Amino acid sequence: MSDALTIRLGDELATALRAEAEQTGVAKGEIVRQALEQRLKGSRKLSAMSRHFGSMRGPADLSTNKSYRKKWGKTAA
Repeated sequence: MSDALTIRLGDELATALRAEAEQTGVAKGEIVRQALEQRLKGSRKLSAMSRHFGSMRGPADLSTNKSYRKKWGKTAA
């Protein structure tokens, strides 16, 4: 089963899409499907990791404060 989708494009985007279709010989609908598929693949990667965001505890400036790096080379005795 496939769904149909109607969208409105601004003049600039419509012109760019038309030019891309003419240059590549790929239908405008296929270009849009490929772009949408690529976009959705990227968002899945982010959402897979989003459950881990904020799960670590530590100082808020851990990534920017150089004084923490001085302690990395030292081992506990």
